[in-house]
Amino acid sequence: MPARQLLIIGLIFNVYWFLAVIGQGQFVWLLALLLLACWWRYQGTWRFGLMLGATGVLMDLMLSWMGLYTFAANTFPTWLVLLWIGFGSFIWIMRQTIVANSPYIIVMLGGIGGTMSYFAGYRFGAVMWPLGIEITLICILVCWLCFSVLVLALLNRCNRQQLEGV
Repeated sequence: MPARQLLIIGLIFNVYWFLAVIGQGQFVWLLALLLLACWWRYQGTWRFGLMLGATGVLMDLMLSWMGLYTFAANTFPTWLVLLWIGFGSFIWIMRQTIVANSPYIIVMLGGIGGTMSYFAGYRFGAVMWPLGIEITLICILVCWLCFSVLVLALLNRCNRQQLEGV
């Protein structure tokens, strides 16, 4: 993927993230519209987006159930579900760039990037951390390192299936 396209797609996802985290319930309609536009533009993205999104939602539900973080409404927010599906779609669009790099670098970037994303969400007030910053950051880092390994495994499996025509 050319650097310019990589930059544009990354910027678009960051705007999507910002709308989800800052706007929360206020921009759910816009997040859904942007997601549908993405799926229209990048045919087939919805499958991986939904699969990875469901996996991420399950991870967050588990961490929330364990008391690692809570949300203002005491329910799992719709904006976070849409953010996870958007993240999965973004990963699928970027898959060639991702798998072309060292898996160790990708896992480290995913671990650190995911953790920093949650820290930013915490700082913006989208999520509360009842166990404190240090414990929560360490737990989220471990989860995101593992999640990044899972993302690479899923990308490789889906790429193989796509090549085999399954």
